[in-house]
Amino acid sequence: MNRLFALALAAGIAATTCETLAAQDRADRPDKKEKEVKLKTRLDEKLKFMAGCWEGRIDEDTYVEEIWNNPTQNLMTSTTRYLKKGRATSYEFSRVVSTDSTVTFSASSEGKPFDEYTMTQLVDEYVLFENPKKSFPQRISYRLASNGDLIPRNEGEGQPSVEVRFKRIKCPGT
Repeated sequence: MNRLFALALAAGIAATTCETLAAQDRADRPDKKEKEVKLKTRLDEKLKFMAGCWEGRIDEDTYVEEIWNNPTQNLMTSTTRYLKKGRATSYEFSRVVSTDSTVTFSASSEGKPFDEYTMTQLVDEYVLFENPKKSFPQRISYRLASNGDLIPRNEGEGQPSVEVRFKRIKCPGT
């Protein structure tokens, strides 16, 4: 009888220990779905190719300067200014925000409300954002050329695409 009681007690202790260890293991490990979401939305690894200070020419007299800060896991911001003969003629603020469900690019020119575009493609050093409800641009993309140039492109139905080839420049104030 004592032997049967000892076996039952040992089995109970073993079962409790196994359940406690399993519960600790579940608590220490995020569930698989949560881990996939975190990997999917990390901007710091996926969009770092855009970070830095860039300059491109639109025409003989007009330059564009775009400064993208280093991305964090969920946010990247930029300022853009358009210069004609050394004088600023326009400006824009942009941001890329990652949430659990989507990544969006938003841009506001000269204090107007932000226009939002959803990320639809991200491959190596290329990203595409789309908003089919807009007339122009409906698509905004950024890609890094093999020579290190950053090439933003705006596209829309019935309008010619706008593409600028940015060269990396020394950041202002450094």
